[in-house]
Amino acid sequence: VQNLLSKIYGATNPFWNFPYMCCIAEMGDWKPKVVVWENVKGVLDRNVMPIFNHYLQEMTKLGYSNSFDVLNAMDFGIPQSRDRVFCISILGGATFDFSKLEKQPMRHISEFLELNVTDERYMVNIPSMLNRLKDLATPEQIDAAKKKHRFVETITDYCTTITERQDRCPNAGVVKVADKKYRYLTEREVWRLMGFDDADFDLMLQEFPMKKGLRNATLYALAGNSIVVQILEAIFKVILNEDYATSFITDKTGQLQLIC
Repeated sequence: VQNLLSKIYGATNPFWNFPYMCCIAEMGDWKPKVVVWENVKGVLDRNVMPIFNHYLQEMTKLGYSNSFDVLNAMDFGIPQSRDRVFCISILGGATFDFSKLEKQPMRHISEFLELNVTDERYMVNIPSMLNRLKDLATPEQIDAAKKKHRFVETITDYCTTITERQDRCPNAGVVKVADKKYRYLTEREVWRLMGFDDADFDLMLQEFPMKKGLRNATLYALAGNSIVVQILEAIFKVILNEDYATSFITDKTGQLQLIC
């Protein structure tokens, strides 16, 4: 999609970096009433902010009021330090109030980890990764490497940001199995730490089955590129409670249906 849009709008035009915004522009009167946009915290960096500002300006031209904030999964019950920028755009004059989000105490990482993981595929045995484990490094090594690279943390109360892969630095952290023995988070664990139920994971496992002796790169990538479920639920709850240009109807069974 982005390759096509770059040809239409020009590769140097920041507009094409937001494909769905291009789709909204082409929809005419049939615009979505609420648009939820999520990205890494880096979009607020000085060298990237002009592109984000361009997005906000274009959404304003399309008739939307924009609000954005940085939300961390730890504030919504999930033991993952994951900062993400959320921008909520509402068609018309209403603005989203982030202060109304219901936050939850962080649960301990132990509630999300599988017990007795011994499969060799999850053990950290690559020299390049072993050399990055903070637990195994001396204070002198850590200090000497400050300007060169980061170290992989051992998970205690929570993990760091889950990304597409676990076998690289930085990653979400590793679990200590025994003295000087560590393992990666499993596919099921990273899905749990993105807020998904095991039933959700099992459905995806049917679509992307495991291969003998190998970690499932697809399931890791899908989790790392996802959005924490509990944050989305909190956002949707505010949208519904505040009735941001939404309405309800009742069908013949008496069930409520949301019309956006």
